[in-house]
Amino acid sequence: MIYEKINYTEDGRVNLQTYIPDLIREDLPLRPAMIACPGGGWEFHGAAEGEGVALTFVKEGYAGFVLNYSLGEYSSFPNPLVEISWAIRTVREHAEEWHIDPNRIFISGFSAGATVAALSATQWNDPRVCEVLGGEASMYRPDAALLAYGVYEISLAFSMVFSGVDLLSIPKEVAIEQGMKMGFTLGQIVANLAKEVNVIDYVSKDSAPMFIFQSKTDEFVPVSNAERLAAKMEEFGRPYVLHLFESGRHGMSVNNRLTDPVEEIDPNWSQWVEKSLAWLEKIT
Repeated sequence: MIYEKINYTEDGRVNLQTYIPDLIREDLPLRPAMIACPGGGWEFHGAAEGEGVALTFVKEGYAGFVLNYSLGEYSSFPNPLVEISWAIRTVREHAEEWHIDPNRIFISGFSAGATVAALSATQWNDPRVCEVLGGEASMYRPDAALLAYGVYEISLAFSMVFSGVDLLSIPKEVAIEQGMKMGFTLGQIVANLAKEVNVIDYVSKDSAPMFIFQSKTDEFVPVSNAERLAAKMEEFGRPYVLHLFESGRHGMSVNNRLTDPVEEIDPNWSQWVEKSLAWLEKIT
C-alpha cells in the first residue's frame, strides 16, 4: 500500500492522504480513483467518512484518497473549492505513476464534506481555481461525484429551528443567524454568507454526474436538500441518480464492519456502496 500524506498547506493542515494498492502490473487495467471528503460540521474530519470510505473502495479495486480540507476559521470560500480542486489535479498528475485512469477520478462527500464535493461538481471551472492553482480548468473537473446527506440549499439546513415554516421564504441571513444561536457549527464558508454554498444555484450544463443519496430519517439534514439538487440536475439534463433510503441516521458513512459494530449495520443503508459502484461503471 502506498500510504503517503501530501500536504497542500505548509503546516499540513490541509492534506491528501493516499491509500493506493502497490499491486501494479502492466496487464492489469488502470484503476479508478475515489477521493473522499469526510464530514464533521466544519469542526473535524470523521474517520469513518474518510479512511472508512477510502478503504472500502480500495477493496473494490480503486485507488483511495482522503482530502482533509480547511475547517473552522479557515473554511472561507473559495478555500474548500480550491483545496478539492488541488486534490483532483494531484491525482490526475500522478495517474501514470499510481496506475490510475485519469478519466475516472471520482469524488465523494458526506455531510459537510458533501458540500465540499458538490462545490467541485458544480463549480470546478470557477476562474478563481485557475487563478490560485494555475493550469487549465479541465485538470480540476471530477468525473463524477457521490454526495451523501449534504446541505445544498443552506436555508433548508435549519428545518429543526424553523419547524413548520416554509424555509425557502426566509432570508438566508435570518436562517443562518438563528441556526448559529442554536449552536450549529457551519464554518466560515457559511458564516460569511458565501453564495456559492447554495450549490443548487450553480448546477449547469457543465456539472459533473452525481450520485445523490440520503436517508428519509436523517435527523439533521432534510431530504428536500437531496431532492432539490436532483431536480436541478434534471432541469439541466445532467446525468444523476437519486437514492432515498427508508432508514439510516445522519453520518452512517459506509456502515460496514470496517466502521461500525455488526449489530449497528443497516443493510438498507449499506447498499449505497454496491449501487454507486454499478452506477460509476455504467457512466464511465
